[in-house]
Amino acid sequence: MNKGLLRLITLVLVTGVLLAGGPAWSQPVPPKPGTNTYVFDYANLIDPAAREEISGVAAALDRATKAQVVVVTVNGLVGKPIEEYALELFRTWGIGDQEKNNGVLLLVDRERLEAGQSGKVRIEVGYGLEGAIPDGKAGRILDQYVLPLWQQGRVSEGIRQGFLALAAEVAREYQVDLSSQDLAPLRTAPQVQDEGIPIGTIILILIILFILFGGGRGSRRRRYFGGPFFGGFGGFGGSGRGGGFGGGGFGGGFGGGSSGGGGASR
Repeated sequence: MNKGLLRLITLVLVTGVLLAGGPAWSQPVPPKPGTNTYVFDYANLIDPAAREEISGVAAALDRATKAQVVVVTVNGLVGKPIEEYALELFRTWGIGDQEKNNGVLLLVDRERLEAGQSGKVRIEVGYGLEGAIPDGKAGRILDQYVLPLWQQGRVSEGIRQGFLALAAEVAREYQVDLSSQDLAPLRTAPQVQDEGIPIGTIILILIILFILFGGGRGSRRRRYFGGPFFGGFGGFGGSGRGGGFGGGGFGGGFGGGSSGGGGASR
């Protein structure tokens, strides 16, 4: 077979593997808010009382620590993975302080929630709070506080309890006293494995790339394997780090914080 045709076919196969996780998506994230509001209930899932409580606790936490814990509900993501949507929203809005990168996002997709699908909720954690809320702990918060209440049909209460558990972890990290806000303590639970692309898929991609670019002399291989294909793999595991987005301080929008993909989804 013609070598050029073989490479073209292989590139098509690689593209198909990378895009096999879901259909194309195009829905943009909501525009960056102009003021520090901590609850954006676009899908109307949160009761007024819970919304007011979340806003009060989040504002107190922001004033004391500059950390921002934000709750967002949306009606649907049009097939977009919730991890990518959450990361894009987090960076576009600049949740958290620009220097401390201490933002946390609790994102809920109403469409997948009502359909009982995975990818219905995501906790996205800024760089500066990855030690306080590692991926396993974020997953346990969802498993212990959010999902059990949702299974009882108590959607608003599940969101409220998830937020309070996150706020409690942030308060402990900064050693501030928000006990008057009725913060939820985090119970001990088994470690939750982090999510990511299945290892079999990664191996398949590497094999295809080796077939595609493995021929020729050693110098040619070094040139290709140091190129954009392998440089771009950092984002799949959620470890790629980018610059912060946005600016401003309290009363003028979020502070410009960023995230590298840490957190958990269910």
